Amino acid sequence: MSDTRRLRARLNHVWPIVAALVTIVVLPAVAQRSGRIGPAPVALPPGDAANGKLLVESNGCLTCHRIGTTGSRVGPDLSNIGNARSPDQLERAIAAPDDEVLPENRFVRVVLKDGTSVTGRLLNQDAFTIQLLDSTEQLRSYVKANLRSVTILTTGLMPSFKDKLTSPQIDDIVNYLASLKGASR
Repeated sequence: MSDTRRLRARLNHVWPIVAALVTIVVLPAVAQRSGRIGPAPVALPPGDAANGKLLVESNGCLTCHRIGTTGSRVGPDLSNIGNARSPDQLERAIAAPDDEVLPENRFVRVVLKDGTSVTGRLLNQDAFTIQLLDSTEQLRSYVKANLRSVTILTTGLMPSFKDKLTSPQIDDIVNYLASLKGASR
């Protein structure tokens, strides 16, 4: 094999490594120097986050949701929702909460053999048992053989605030929720 062919063969093996290093090391450094690192900031709708906080507190949101150390564990924890959802997603969740219910936020209704019905947030289930958090934040565990039925609800329990709040009020709440990035209240 000629020297030229050996060199080409080596370069063919080295080239993917060089390309990966450029992608991992050089491009982020260039982006950081130019001030453009990470995703572009998302524009918030006009609104007042302080008023949004008051609206969250006065509209019963903390009856189901938790922010920091305040509120209930029955619904999703909103302490970090500003990192998890975009302002558009937050607005849709307020106006039409049933459009997207994440699997970890599903509610389940179990009917015991005596006819008693219990609804709560699904925490876990396997072939033999099901665990849920009921409306009083009590952990409930049931043996499936002792149940008449188990129904995973396709809709959430959160009401729509589309006709209950004005557009500026929803903007205020979206601004407040978008500011929640894991810090306690």
